[in-house]
Amino acid sequence: MNFSNGNANNNNKYNTNVIRPVTASYDFVPPSFLESVWVAYHDCLRGKMNSTQALEYMQIADADIPVLAHELWTGIYKPGTSTCFLVRYPKWREVFAANFRDRIVHHWICLRLEPLFEYRFRHQGDLSFNCRKGFGTDKAVEHLAAEMRRVSSNYHKKAYVFKGDISGFFMSINKELLWYLLERFIRRWRFRSVHFGWERYRLDMPEMYWDILLRSTEVVVMHHPEKDCVLNSDVWLWSEHMELNKSLFTSSTGEPIGNLTTQLFANFLMSFFISYVLFLFRRKNFGMAQFVDDFAVVCDDLQFLLAAIPLLDMFLRNKLKLRLHKDKRYLQPVSHGILFVGTFIKPGRNYLSNRTCGRMTERCRGYGKLLSECECDVIKLQRIEQVLNSYLGFCMRKRTYNFRKSCIESIGGNFYKYFYVRGSYQSIRLRRKYRMLN
Repeated sequence: MNFSNGNANNNNKYNTNVIRPVTASYDFVPPSFLESVWVAYHDCLRGKMNSTQALEYMQIADADIPVLAHELWTGIYKPGTSTCFLVRYPKWREVFAANFRDRIVHHWICLRLEPLFEYRFRHQGDLSFNCRKGFGTDKAVEHLAAEMRRVSSNYHKKAYVFKGDISGFFMSINKELLWYLLERFIRRWRFRSVHFGWERYRLDMPEMYWDILLRSTEVVVMHHPEKDCVLNSDVWLWSEHMELNKSLFTSSTGEPIGNLTTQLFANFLMSFFISYVLFLFRRKNFGMAQFVDDFAVVCDDLQFLLAAIPLLDMFLRNKLKLRLHKDKRYLQPVSHGILFVGTFIKPGRNYLSNRTCGRMTERCRGYGKLLSECECDVIKLQRIEQVLNSYLGFCMRKRTYNFRKSCIESIGGNFYKYFYVRGSYQSIRLRRKYRMLN
């Protein structure tokens, strides 16, 4: 290492000159900022400690975390190589799995932006239900069902519900527009103190952290993972199952599905649509619920609701660079019910959608065949446990006891060799001797 300018000099290994080995020092990174990166690292490990990338990174974390903190502090951070693959359920999708090192940066960003987003969502009336703690599909269904009852005076007067879907949502997100909105949003809060009334929602960052937050957020939003990725699926699957506007490789816009920041930023983008709906229906008796790219609006004025649909489409096209799906628009009386986030909401009762029932039945039959043909290792057994518990959890709070029971029993007798059922088919659990192998 040349002491005059810090450049690396490899010539001395070819001569007899004496050299002194030195290492780079990151002592100038404030300890508080380095600690914040460690917090993001541990938050990233939560629930992922058994993954391959997490296990590999844990071996070098002590040496690489200071390096990563130095890169963020000095503004030289660049995302690494991602892994791209296709998933089949619930439909063919292109997923980019970021390098574990990049996921730490994603968590560092989200830990600081999530309180600001939460403040915005709460002031809008908690109408967004995805990627928020304490919310989810069950809360979305309960809220929409309550709004349908309220607007229709417990189904005693006429009211109508419109459900729309945004076409190719994640692949249609405009990077420049998203970064413009995020930058304006972050700068607006930079000199403000946010107090939610709860200590866990307080946001207090040093001045320098805001600059790092802006730089790292811009890098993540404007990153093109399709230009530096490793394919983990057969190439022919893209041409056979993926449309041109459903892949980042053939689309000029879009954010990668799979990143934590993509989910959070998409929810932030849709908050502007919620604001417009609140403004448009401000003088009407209405209700609303939004989950990712699905939304539903309940109103007792049919003519106004019909006139508002083109305005909603125009706002999405002109302001957010998105568009409503032309074939996924449903408008009907609330008494007829509506399908929303996998649940068919009827007056006084909710049912599981036929598509979800079919997928769960197909999965159970496939697992029954797998368990009968070969001995499964712990990883496969854990995967079966996770998938079935996900479906069983989605079935709860609906009239699905007989359906849950029939699905579990359709797996066959080998199921009880590895698992046991908890409660009234509310969840399943690996037997202790197989958990001990983990």
